[in-house]
Amino acid sequence: MTQSLPQTLRTLHRLPIVAFLISCLLSLGMISTLLLSWTMWAVALLIALAWLPLLVVMTTSLFRKYRWLALFFVLVVSQGAHLLEHCFQMIQIFVLGVPAALANGLISILNTEVTHFVWNSWVLALTVVLLFLFPRNHWLKIVLIVSIWHTIEHTYLLYEALHTGISGLPGLLGQGGLIGGGLPLSRPVLHFLYNFVEEALLLVAYLVELRKIRASQHARGAATPEGATVLESRT
Repeated sequence: MTQSLPQTLRTLHRLPIVAFLISCLLSLGMISTLLLSWTMWAVALLIALAWLPLLVVMTTSLFRKYRWLALFFVLVVSQGAHLLEHCFQMIQIFVLGVPAALANGLISILNTEVTHFVWNSWVLALTVVLLFLFPRNHWLKIVLIVSIWHTIEHTYLLYEALHTGISGLPGLLGQGGLIGGGLPLSRPVLHFLYNFVEEALLLVAYLVELRKIRASQHARGAATPEGATVLESRT
């Protein structure tokens, strides 16, 4: 019997209950350290690390069954976590009234031009690899275009920071930026939108692959995503 897409999602991404509960308990323990006057960024970083074992378990399970779909899953989850950091920046600016220049997100120590450049280079590199593994996924091609532009932005921002010693400049399209004075958007808002669009497109591209698995289950009774057969199809 053919599974619906929600059923396929649940089947492929079963939560290991023990690992999930351990991550929850560790996170609660980390939150309690705020009472000990630990800095917010240190607590947030430790909470993120507490969920890493769960991600490893789920990724390993996916790889055993569907091979390189697991890599797709890692990119979707990691970029989603990065988007959460930008969401917190928006809360700082528009809810808490923090000036945009001081809104550094939860893990403020990582809010540097080098970190942003490395992160976006990682997303771009992984998108290229995924396009090789899933060449018929047209949504990934759109992700690639957005990711290339986003990486160009951060390459220029890193260049500016290295040559001026100033971080947080508007870049290419931020308000006051190099290209025509930029858009009427502050840099934090613009980069929130960049990351939101990237994550939304990645989710659509990932769902496309899940639909292929569902169709494969219906046709052959076994799920074989495109990435698992790409080498075979090219021989």
